[in-house]
Amino acid sequence: MLSLRELQTSFFHSIASVPGGGSGNFAPKLVQVVEGRGQLGPEERINIYAQMYCARLVEVLREDFPRVAAVLGCERFERVVRTYLARHPSTHPSLRYLGRHFAAFLETWSEVVSLPFLSDLARLEWAREEVFDALDAESLRIEHLHAFSPDEWPGLRFQLIPAFQLLQSEWPVPEIWAAAAEETPTERGWERREKTAVRIWREGFAVYHSRMDATEQAALAAVRAGEPFAGICAALESLVPTEEAAPVMGSLLLRWLEDGILSADKT
Repeated sequence: MLSLRELQTSFFHSIASVPGGGSGNFAPKLVQVVEGRGQLGPEERINIYAQMYCARLVEVLREDFPRVAAVLGCERFERVVRTYLARHPSTHPSLRYLGRHFAAFLETWSEVVSLPFLSDLARLEWAREEVFDALDAESLRIEHLHAFSPDEWPGLRFQLIPAFQLLQSEWPVPEIWAAAAEETPTERGWERREKTAVRIWREGFAVYHSRMDATEQAALAAVRAGEPFAGICAALESLVPTEEAAPVMGSLLLRWLEDGILSADKT
């Protein structure tokens, strides 16, 4: 006789190991303790739960990757997800982590040859999910900076909020992400490779992302490296004339303050 814990473990593995279930896929010990009802035998009854569970997982991933789902279409997305779940079955108590391997999986999926940008689109969507769940932090505001004298500015250091990520892509993923939201997604420009850097952040309950140019990338890299304001300006001198570095950095700083991506916890 199975203990309650053994029964629960056996039941979960039976419905999770093979997406959608199917006769012959369930643990024999589990089948032995399940009673048949009417025209349904033990395996048929377990299979009802397996089908329901798989359908729920498909919907979870559809919610996490809506633009990938839009590009693939309903039937193909479900087929891809079932293959993904067979390789990466749910093992965490929370379904929040179900899609953590999805982008990497899409890189190896044979049917993605005609959609080489798809894995990067999935990375953008997963980054948006992670940013949404990241810790809260008070954002630095311009009034906070009024407290510093001109002599203190060269040594000021900035910190990014926890709800912030950077993404490097070989594709124009912000444009692809936007196009995929259309009722009938168009593939115009989707096959054009273009190195793209994107920052993703959350303000309140809304998640945003924005393409970055080389100057902003260099400035944010310096911020993440812990460089002070003067060091960030110095990092920009390879991209802009020396006399323009401080004004350019000032413009970037105003943009970041408006977007709320800098933390007030440490300046």
